[in-house]
Amino acid sequence: MRRLLFTLALGWACSGIGLAQAPDTLFISTTQVVHLRFASELKYVNLGSRDIVAKIVDGSKDFVAVKAREAFGECTSMSCLEASGAMHTFIVAYREHPSRLEIDTRSAQSLPSFSPSNADGGPSASFNFEEISNMKQELYHIGTRGYGIDILCENIFVKDDVLFLLISLKNGSAVSYELSAPRFAVESKRRTKRGLQYEKAVFPKQSYGLGVVQPEDVGKLVFTFDKIALTRGQVFRVYFYEKGGARNFVLTLSAGDVNGARRLN
Repeated sequence: MRRLLFTLALGWACSGIGLAQAPDTLFISTTQVVHLRFASELKYVNLGSRDIVAKIVDGSKDFVAVKAREAFGECTSMSCLEASGAMHTFIVAYREHPSRLEIDTRSAQSLPSFSPSNADGGPSASFNFEEISNMKQELYHIGTRGYGIDILCENIFVKDDVLFLLISLKNGSAVSYELSAPRFAVESKRRTKRGLQYEKAVFPKQSYGLGVVQPEDVGKLVFTFDKIALTRGQVFRVYFYEKGGARNFVLTLSAGDVNGARRLN
């Protein structure tokens, strides 16, 4: 069924009307390079035709550059898989002068819907990124600050064995702050002279809200993980990196914070 729907969409997008209206159509040319940005590092890029060429940008693994080898008539496709597990598939068409040369896929992302039950037993409205990011702040003790930046873990909760992490980033500096993909790890609480006694990288199922936070503005970030259980002496750390800058931060969540996360039924 999915293949049929994609075939229909491909045919529609390659029609005269589709080339003007299809929101998921990626237009490329032989003379201009189109750059796509993703929320996390790219692990896989697949091209549907030899008419196009794509390259993950060196030193910035969340960018891919796309260009046409030569002018082509029929549409093709391109698929990109992020480290977070998110898959993006684009319909690719030729246009001598593309209207967009920089495309940020992060702005179009939304959380998959899930419907916890209300207290009266009836279904509640589905959650998406906007609803989660607008949740009332419940935590105030997990945070870090510096360089005019305040990072705070506002909420942790579990639904269907998926851990949700809601983080706010307040930029009180005079310069915009552009986030690169954070790194997540379960580590030993104490460090020795030789380093950490234990460290295990953790990869999010989904990441939402990564981007640029302008001066005097607040950005909301949502991350989801398979259920995490920490043992005594372990912590969950989130490493934030500024893209092209040195304003980097570490947010530490204790075993009590993670294991005691509120559970939504």
